[in-house]
Amino acid sequence: MKSLLVILLIPVAAAAQKIPFRQYRAGKTTVYTLTSESYNNNKFSGKSISRAKLTVIKDTAGFAEAIQWLGKTHFSSKDTVNLDSTAQKIKPYTISLSPGKKVLLPRLDNAEMVGDITDLNTFFVAVSPALNMQKLSAANPVFTNEKYAEGNFADGVKIIKGSDCIRVTQTLVKISKKYTVIKTDFLPPVTSCLTPLLDTISKKTFEHPNNFQMVQQSAGGKVNLLWGNESFTITSTIDNKDGKLLEATMTNTLQLRMRINAAPDLQTYDFELPYTISRNLKLELTAVKK
Repeated sequence: MKSLLVILLIPVAAAAQKIPFRQYRAGKTTVYTLTSESYNNNKFSGKSISRAKLTVIKDTAGFAEAIQWLGKTHFSSKDTVNLDSTAQKIKPYTISLSPGKKVLLPRLDNAEMVGDITDLNTFFVAVSPALNMQKLSAANPVFTNEKYAEGNFADGVKIIKGSDCIRVTQTLVKISKKYTVIKTDFLPPVTSCLTPLLDTISKKTFEHPNNFQMVQQSAGGKVNLLWGNESFTITSTIDNKDGKLLEATMTNTLQLRMRINAAPDLQTYDFELPYTISRNLKLELTAVKK
């Protein structure tokens, strides 16, 4: 009778297992390697590999991780560029996955590192308490956040203006004794949520309302304007022991329109064309020091 009771309780315990919050210990360091491959209009445009060290610190506000960029290498079809010194110039900044805390972007004033900083930030946002991953369970494996997530990724140099607006859905893929796997879908909203740079952007260009807009620097005082639909999906593997992110992958797709050589006020431009960007990224925990 006792053994039968144990057998019956095992699946109940597994189903009731909760997704852990991040547990920190001051002084512990981790190193993550971020790999990104990009394609513009289905043609390879580059690959980058960067590394960041995260050190747990504690202050009066609680625990956080101080991020220090260690290096970066960029590969193109023409050459390979070492950007370690550029990465190391980024001033350390902090993020926290503790309940009630936020994963905020630092000031984006280094054009070569904007992508790395925002991508790393996005990987951690996907598993942050703010997006309600902990509300998932075997009984409720899907949760859609009612509030849209808005972002600003302008650096003031290459990207003069840049914003997006995303609807976030969390899905419990798998939960075992050691690991939890979560899929986070960042999708265009049902209704428009951008503050459009032009009236054209406020109108639906593709299947969904536009949720991405960007003004990038061009030659001769001109700019390029891009807008349209952005979506990305992140699949994250989490350590159930301390809630640490072990690895994650991201697929990122942008279906856009692009106006070439526009005036700074965006009222005139040379021509307009379709433009697609697709990216495949992977974040790996490559070192841990207690």
